[in-house]
Amino acid sequence: MVNDRYLWTAIRAAEVAGDELRARFESSSRERFRDRPADEAAEARITDVIAAAFPDDNVVSEEGSPEFRPKPRWVVDPLDGTVNFHNGVPHFSVSIMYEGATRPDVGVVNYVPADQLYVAIEGEGAFVNGRELSVSNAAELSEALVVTGFDSLARANGDGAYLEALCESTRGVRRMGSAAAELALVAAGRFDVYFEQNLDMWDTRTGPLLVREAGGEVTHVEAIDDVTGDTVVASNQALHRQVISLMSRHSALG
Repeated sequence: MVNDRYLWTAIRAAEVAGDELRARFESSSRERFRDRPADEAAEARITDVIAAAFPDDNVVSEEGSPEFRPKPRWVVDPLDGTVNFHNGVPHFSVSIMYEGATRPDVGVVNYVPADQLYVAIEGEGAFVNGRELSVSNAAELSEALVVTGFDSLARANGDGAYLEALCESTRGVRRMGSAAAELALVAAGRFDVYFEQNLDMWDTRTGPLLVREAGGEVTHVEAIDDVTGDTVVASNQALHRQVISLMSRHSALG
């Protein structure tokens, strides 16, 4: 798929959106808010690239068109890590996924602050800046470094037991604020486990594909109502059952 138009369109769109975000991030705090919000500006750059290449394709995006649209479609998160971005914290990303109806999916995560472009091609592997990715080889939870999210809905429901269990059972737990970037880092073997609840659909596309194509395993529990979101557990294969068992014991998987 080296010459695949869908792949190169996704890469180009992620790059131009990353350029937009980088320029704003490296300017003053006031400039980050200039003209229009950064997420809307990045989304406009993305949709322009997609429309030029595939004018009839469906696009689902957090900012512009969050409603359901059937495959084939593009699923876009132009700025994953908005709070970090606006506070000058260098941990945010652009996520773009093409979901084909009859052809392999392709996904791209531009981890902008690190200048790392992650690419996943269904059935053909995962790569960062051209280098093939592989998940970690940690074999026990006690060896695992975990990255997670803990949103306001989980706190309101008192669903904190799983977080305490993760802290007690692993090497450590980090909460960083960009699902796509963190799943990419699991695919790269930097983190051993990713777990988060109440995710939107654009959070559950490219990142999980990266992990699977890097040799990992993903459990994706879809939302059963309009209040709660999806749940994703991603890790290497050796750790996956251990994580699922721990989460299930603490009612963290629905």
